[in-house]
Amino acid sequence: MDHYELLGARAKDFTLAALATGYPSEEAFDTLVLLREELSSHAGLGPMLAEASDGLTSLRTSYGACFDVGAGHAPLYETEYGRGRGLAKGKDLADVMAFYRAFGLQLAEGGAEMPDHLAVELEFYALLLHKQQLLQDDAEGTDIVEKARASFLREHLGGFVPAVASAPAVAAHPVFGPLLGWCAALVARECARMGVTPAPLDFFAVKDADDEVRCGACVSVGEP
Repeated sequence: MDHYELLGARAKDFTLAALATGYPSEEAFDTLVLLREELSSHAGLGPMLAEASDGLTSLRTSYGACFDVGAGHAPLYETEYGRGRGLAKGKDLADVMAFYRAFGLQLAEGGAEMPDHLAVELEFYALLLHKQQLLQDDAEGTDIVEKARASFLREHLGGFVPAVASAPAVAAHPVFGPLLGWCAALVARECARMGVTPAPLDFFAVKDADDEVRCGACVSVGEP
């Protein structure tokens, strides 16, 4: 498989990751089921397909518990991570949207997900890989896309995915643990290819973040 075929294969993986990390919809699973034979033994996607074999009700309940409302849940929105998220959220969302606009990704008006949802960010990275695959004879265009890939990994996806995957409620889940572990491995390989070392992100519950803000004035800074 040559370089451009590898780009296409990786774009497919990121597209599948985007489908699987969105809310479990009938449309998304119709697509995944078409690939059931290929994906049934897949380390990341196989458990999800097995869980959904009798319908999506159980999977949707688990999705909500892991990512939306359960104790120790890990949000699938990048701007919910980091101690300063309340202050930086608008800037970070604007930065994500600037990436999307630069490459022609239009989010549907009133769409189901915010721009910083993991599924949307994974889909965008798939789009970048696909664009680069199409630019075989365009050195300047390839350079632009490669720089965007590196920046998006460094500033957004590279720190975000492992933060979700390492959350205890996610890592221990029999379906979403393998799925997010696979997503984290995909992203880690891209970071290695691009020579990117993203800053780690952590999720802090609202109470913890509020406590941090209240205690901020008590923090002393040592002499240089």
